[in-house]
Amino acid sequence: MSEANFIYLSQEDAVRCGAGDVAATVADTERTTLLAYQGKAIEAPTATLFWGVPAEKLKNFVGYPSKKRANIHAGYLDDDGVMKVALKNIPSNPDNPINGKGPRASGLVTILDPETGYPIALMDAMVISCMRTGALGAIGVKHLRRPGARSVGLIGVGPINQAAIACTAEVMPELEVAYVYDLNSDRAKAFATEFSRKLNIDVRAVDSARAAVADADVVIPATNVQTIDDAYIEPDWMKKGSLLVDLSIWDATFETLARADGYVMNSAISMERKTMTPSVMVDRGLAKEEEIIDLGKVIAGETGGRRDDDDVIVYFARGMAIYDVMCSYRVYENALKNGVGEKLSLWQSAFWS
Repeated sequence: MSEANFIYLSQEDAVRCGAGDVAATVADTERTTLLAYQGKAIEAPTATLFWGVPAEKLKNFVGYPSKKRANIHAGYLDDDGVMKVALKNIPSNPDNPINGKGPRASGLVTILDPETGYPIALMDAMVISCMRTGALGAIGVKHLRRPGARSVGLIGVGPINQAAIACTAEVMPELEVAYVYDLNSDRAKAFATEFSRKLNIDVRAVDSARAAVADADVVIPATNVQTIDDAYIEPDWMKKGSLLVDLSIWDATFETLARADGYVMNSAISMERKTMTPSVMVDRGLAKEEEIIDLGKVIAGETGGRRDDDDVIVYFARGMAIYDVMCSYRVYENALKNGVGEKLSLWQSAFWS
């Protein structure tokens, strides 16, 4: 049997090949959302391992029962006849940064040959994963913000919202001001200084989560909140006509979500995740599945995302492997084109035949 080889891309290699490209990531994320709506995407059920808690606590738990976890994702896309398949693993602990142990997560994407199933590329996942998460929120902003929107409120200044503000500025050229809150006020101030300079907009560090939300046309929380019991965004915080991008899931109370005038999800596939929004909303009778609009349908031009400029809209932006598939495949193709990466051997001669 012939040898099997793949290329390895470090984080630095992946960045050289476009992992941090804002415009390309936004375009990839939007196209993936459309393909999912068109039935050209398959998302495998996520396998999640939690540890550091009693096994009994893991049964029927809504939210994250432990900060120590590892997620395994897999997705497939039919991109105009080009079959794209990849796996992603993400082990994480949100306490890593405060414990001086580096970023909250690491990760790897494995791109597979769609015929043999053999790996053809292995690369760092973290830049790709953060970028596509920020872009996933941004495409909701692109299609769902009210006319005349000029401001964004960001809660949390970690890698996700660093990507989110860059991607939001890409799709919202009229953006003038961003209100930013983080539990670490020094980080919020540093974020404000950095992105005011990078994006040429007025980014202001504020002293509370409510202050970040109250005057914002678009609200994007990206935090480490673990369960609905820790939710903090109250209904009276939300500005008339605002868009809440439900990026990190448990930031808004159920009352806040239930009072919204409209709901949009990035894909109907997200309804399969029974311990997350929007599925939890439907299961608890707080929303009807048929009333939750698929963003792919909006992108396709088959419906609008909001009925009235004064409506408060909640956009459920659930991360999926299909987005990593699309973005990592672009990085892989760029690596091949530019001769980037290290060629590694899976086998020279297969032990089994």
